[in-house]
Amino acid sequence: MKARLSFILCLILCVTAKSFSQTVTLDYNQEPLNDILLDLNDRFRVQISINSSTANNCLITIDQAFESMEKALRALADRCELDFVKIADVYVFNAKPVVNPETEKPQKRPPQYLYQGLIVENGTDEPLPFSLIKLENGGVVSDENGRFSFKSQQQEERGIFRYLGYEPADTLVSHSNSLVIALDPKLVELGEIEVVSPRGLSPLTNIGGSAGYIRFNDISNNLVPGLSDNLIFNNLRLYPGVMAAGESIADFVIWGSYAGQTHVTYDGISMFNSWGVNDDMGRVNPYMIKNVEVYKGGYNVQYGDRIGGVVMMDSRSGNKNKAGGSISLTNQLGNAYLNVPLFNNSATLQLAGRKTIFDDFDLATGFDQNIDLIVPKYDYSDFNLKFSASFANSDQLEISSIYSEDTYSGNVVRPQRRDLVQDIGLNSKQSGASLKYSKNWDKGGISNLLIARSNYDPQFTANYFLDIGPGPTGDTLRSYNWTNPIEEFKTSLTHTFVASQHHQIQLSGSVIHNNVSLKSNADQRVIENTSEESRRLSLYAHDQIQWSNNFSMQLGLKADMPKGSGKIFIQPRVNVKVNLSPRWNIHGAWGLYNQFVSKNSVIDELGNRSEVWQITDGTNAAALKSEHNVLGFNYTSSFFEFGLEGFYKNSSGFSRFFLNRNGNTIFVTGEARTKGLEVFARKKVWRHEFWVSYTLSEVEERFSNRNRVSDFQLAPQSQRHELKAVAAFDFSPVQLSITNVYGSGFPNSTLIRAPDEFEAYWRTDLALQYRFGLEKLDLEAGLSILNLFNNRNVRLNQSINSPNGARINTVGIPFTPTLYFNLTF
Repeated sequence: MKARLSFILCLILCVTAKSFSQTVTLDYNQEPLNDILLDLNDRFRVQISINSSTANNCLITIDQAFESMEKALRALADRCELDFVKIADVYVFNAKPVVNPETEKPQKRPPQYLYQGLIVENGTDEPLPFSLIKLENGGVVSDENGRFSFKSQQQEERGIFRYLGYEPADTLVSHSNSLVIALDPKLVELGEIEVVSPRGLSPLTNIGGSAGYIRFNDISNNLVPGLSDNLIFNNLRLYPGVMAAGESIADFVIWGSYAGQTHVTYDGISMFNSWGVNDDMGRVNPYMIKNVEVYKGGYNVQYGDRIGGVVMMDSRSGNKNKAGGSISLTNQLGNAYLNVPLFNNSATLQLAGRKTIFDDFDLATGFDQNIDLIVPKYDYSDFNLKFSASFANSDQLEISSIYSEDTYSGNVVRPQRRDLVQDIGLNSKQSGASLKYSKNWDKGGISNLLIARSNYDPQFTANYFLDIGPGPTGDTLRSYNWTNPIEEFKTSLTHTFVASQHHQIQLSGSVIHNNVSLKSNADQRVIENTSEESRRLSLYAHDQIQWSNNFSMQLGLKADMPKGSGKIFIQPRVNVKVNLSPRWNIHGAWGLYNQFVSKNSVIDELGNRSEVWQITDGTNAAALKSEHNVLGFNYTSSFFEFGLEGFYKNSSGFSRFFLNRNGNTIFVTGEARTKGLEVFARKKVWRHEFWVSYTLSEVEERFSNRNRVSDFQLAPQSQRHELKAVAAFDFSPVQLSITNVYGSGFPNSTLIRAPDEFEAYWRTDLALQYRFGLEKLDLEAGLSILNLFNNRNVRLNQSINSPNGARINTVGIPFTPTLYFNLTF
């Protein structure tokens, strides 16, 4: 009974004899341990403690003599696999603990090896931002400085390093924190010899890789008409989702966005307006641009600070190995670029500038002289400077600055009636500077510090004159002048942790300060003169999850906290991509977005519209808010590419100021809903490319005040259909490009208009280029013709309503031939 109950059997014997020293003989045959211990108690008077069930479950056969009792008892304990210890005068037997073989020894984590470094262009050491690194168990993407950081259990990793326009590198690398991977351009020029990469490579421009995504760079740009003037818009206008009709370069209309809702940045500097020469000149010099990332919508927390699209431009780091430069001349513009290596090829200094050659260019030439038009004139200049340096520990420093000035004027041409004359003048200055420092940590991870300042200063003048009959001059109807400078100062610190097997986490914090003022000398002001400022803290966390080569997800959470508002604007975002096969993928995105500086509309009593920058931080005016929903799929092969993408956006928080005929100002708030479907197809035939893009979309808006809510109506920029076609022929050394854009028309007014009143858009452009070499010089000569058939188009948001009810449009680009000559040394 005692054995079954497993109680402790204690054998305590009083020993009166003194310690003895004698031999202990054990001679037992298949005897239970319990009986053996009782026998020893009787013979030697020892004190023993043991569990009775344990003592009865062990049978022992032994015939051996021991020098002492302790050694005899230890031998018995070993035969029964028991622990044995002497406590005072008591010998204690205990069962040994059951040890799990897997936990018997602490499991050592397999060692993690750090792979950290930089991806550059071979020969120039130009960093290649956002390069793709494909690994055996997933992949990572380098940052905007071409840097990557991940850990692996392998001392060597095989990776495929890819960058748009470059030969992929399939190589085996050993672990290190200072790796440098050099990629070769797909097109290498050697004097008059052209070496072209083998067939079967991916398309040069990346589109559809993720939700609302377009990417191109200086290597992969196709020859497009007008390339020498505006690199960004002349490329983007040919892709779906970016509105080409209306020629609205001042504000990219991406997926129906309003003025000021597309965030354009250059090296981290916010570009508040891309207005330039005749609306056909970008603010950024094409010679300075290295990489362009465009997110039409559904992007995650790392990008942008608006509720519309994002256009991010990154400039070159420069060639540290040799000096060089470029010169470009057209019949309208001069452009120069210089690269100088410094400090034993560890740094570079780059300079670039442009200047218009002619101040006046008659854009109405060839149009019907009986049509009322606003004919613009212009003058433009800009200057770029950038200093880049690399340090021994692979850290990088970049200091970039940009300045541009544009003078624009428009005069109404009315051949039949002279009852109204209007002139419009706009002088605008865009300046900015940024400092970026990238820290490469020895134990893994990359930190980036950005300090950026941007200033945009527009000055607008509009004069209206009414001829009322006899008299020397006529009476002035209105003179309207205003200035609306906006400034931004941003400091941000971002840290990207070492990529693990499935995750790459990034944390960022920013402090953003904005100043905006508005001053007008108009007799009747829609908005009073104001001066506003705001400061906010912006934080985000982002995780790039890569479970396999077939599935990836991005989870992001952004929080903006404007000072003094007492509000926290939480913006969660999700991106998902599923690779159905090496060629097919499905991608989707959802997210919430806020905007804290806004370009709000001012409408006079005639319905004429202008926009002014204002603070919208939730204190004096509501912050803009938008929800993006994107779903699409894409097919990519060596010679054919196809994509289909749908989008739906809800936006709110718009402010609009009306001046009624009684001179009273009415303030209303608005919302908009945007929906669309776009298709893109591209085919490569040998070295030639053909592509078509189509966008079906609709933008509706409605505004409300305290008294009533209006019905939804088409927004001024809403266009139902837009079809674009491109044919690019490469007969090296001769290249030819033909593009055509058709748009079904847009309201172009805040007033309700019937669809049959919309003016359709149609423009065909052509570019022809010949490339040749002369000793150590690379030369290009070409011809660009915009609006080959001189079709009359109108510009978006640049039309006026006159007091007599007439509507006068600003002319789009007419037949515009441009001869250009490029020299690189």
